[in-house]
Amino acid sequence: MPSKRTLTALAGVGAAALAIAGVAIAQNHEENEDRIIGEHSERDIPLDQVPEAAMNAARAQLASISKAEQVTRKADGSTLYEIKGKNNDGKTVELFVTPEGEVLGSE
Repeated sequence: MPSKRTLTALAGVGAAALAIAGVAIAQNHEENEDRIIGEHSERDIPLDQVPEAAMNAARAQLASISKAEQVTRKADGSTLYEIKGKNNDGKTVELFVTPEGEVLGSE
């Protein structure tokens, strides 16, 4: 049976590996967002502030919607919406939608 010290060391190694994986996932997320919509800034907004056309486009692809962010592209100052929810399979999805309802991409 492994000693308490060995188990503690293994737990520490496991926690470090999870932390490194979390950083890598966050970096991947940012790189993917930049690939889809370019450099940008974002801020959380209430769902009722998302234009109706954008919400309708999101509802067509998502079973539930939990969060929205207003995204401003640095290149041209245009506004998009990042709408987060779950699809019919229960998988979390983020859609990038124009105010007019065009879905530009998803994560």
